[in-house]
Amino acid sequence: MKKVFLLVMFSLLTAVVFAVPYASQITVSVTQVASGAGLDITYFVNEAGGTVTIEIVEEATPSNVAATFAGTATLGSNTVSWDGTNNNAGGTAVANGNYRVEITVNATNAAGWAEIHSNSSLGNFVPSGIATEKQTLWDGFSGMEWLIDLDPDRDSFGYILCSSSFSAPRIDGHVVFNPDLSTYDGGDGQSTWMNFPGTPSNNQGVWGNCFDPEDPNYVWVAGQDDVIVVSIMRGKWNATTLTDVTNTQADLLYARDIVVAIEGSNKYAYVTASNAQIWKCDVTNDIIAASPAPFNILGLSDTARYSKGVEFDSNLNLYWASRRNNTDGTGGAIYRWDASLVQAATAGSLTEANASWDVQFPTGTLDVEGVAIDRDGDVYAACATESAGDGSVRGIYLIGNVSSATNVKTLSTSTDRVVAYPSEFDPSGFGQGIGVDYAGNLYISDRGDEQVRAYGPQGTTSIDVLAPTSQTFFIGLVSARNWILYE
Repeated sequence: MKKVFLLVMFSLLTAVVFAVPYASQITVSVTQVASGAGLDITYFVNEAGGTVTIEIVEEATPSNVAATFAGTATLGSNTVSWDGTNNNAGGTAVANGNYRVEITVNATNAAGWAEIHSNSSLGNFVPSGIATEKQTLWDGFSGMEWLIDLDPDRDSFGYILCSSSFSAPRIDGHVVFNPDLSTYDGGDGQSTWMNFPGTPSNNQGVWGNCFDPEDPNYVWVAGQDDVIVVSIMRGKWNATTLTDVTNTQADLLYARDIVVAIEGSNKYAYVTASNAQIWKCDVTNDIIAASPAPFNILGLSDTARYSKGVEFDSNLNLYWASRRNNTDGTGGAIYRWDASLVQAATAGSLTEANASWDVQFPTGTLDVEGVAIDRDGDVYAACATESAGDGSVRGIYLIGNVSSATNVKTLSTSTDRVVAYPSEFDPSGFGQGIGVDYAGNLYISDRGDEQVRAYGPQGTTSIDVLAPTSQTFFIGLVSARNWILYE
């Protein structure tokens, strides 16, 4: 679906361009109704346009469809009333049983990658004199890494977290967005901060983040404070507090990104820091253990490789983004090590020689920031400094698919770069985040320019999403208590 590339450069959009639309945040008004009764179905659409089909499916066998009817495709929140029948028009009442809601959004999109033009780009917190045709949030939000749940069965599905790196006296944390880049609670971006990890006097720069593999209601965060003291934190994705779990591990100074995985009976965090460092930390008890002590698993010959992003694919192969070589200023790179090597890693055991991927960025590019992997296994990376090396162009590259066991190449701006966009205000700044949602739309944050952007891929789409398991509802006899007045 995403193999034809159209380079997007600097021109402002003159017509509506659709993202790949899909429904999320699906809820029902009641979870138990009598046969023939109805309920309200609420869901969020990330981009207006197209058609919506709502199906009521059996919980045990979703391919068994009990009712089908049309929904609405309004950008943002939609509510459709269902009358309990097979056509939502007074037809046959749906039989007793347990059911879920499935919503499909169909639309025809652009012929190639294009920036999404949605309500969030129409003057959303943009000061006068700044072009509004940009996905921009100008209120001091310095976006870093995106955290997007691709599992529709979880309550966090349909919400998009973006970490931020502020300067004191502001407190850093996550901003929670809806899929159309509107803020989660409709606030102005200053009242929508979640997961505050510090205080104004000890300001945290939140850089990397990931979900906890045991309990995805929790997130892990890697950050630095205003005096570059490391913090690794953990807390609920939608709470306003995080707990510092660093446990005085000074080795993790300059922490930048984090991923966490279950390996056997233990849980490990992999934290990037400083030059050529991925620290493997035992976090089985949800705190970085002092014993065994964390150890750096990278053993590159080029020890000046500036660390940034780290990510797992579905097979627990580990991807590491190097911004650049700090010694000679050469470009960034992406390496991948297979899961078996990662899980058996010892200090310095991951080298260039045993990397299954060794992907170098084009000459003149610097500041490779992060990695994002979509549901199809396509792997994307963000590069903050392009063209003449002055940072005036930022680039997003498709670097391969996880199904490729070996990937050794030098990327090309003409064949591997899927999106290019300009630095509007801070060409020298770095700090990019990249994320991808359930439908394959890319989200970009730009710390230096304080921008957030979204890009949709090409093609005709039909994305169906089931409501989370927690939204299963029951049709049948509704229990009631008979009250008897005794005199």
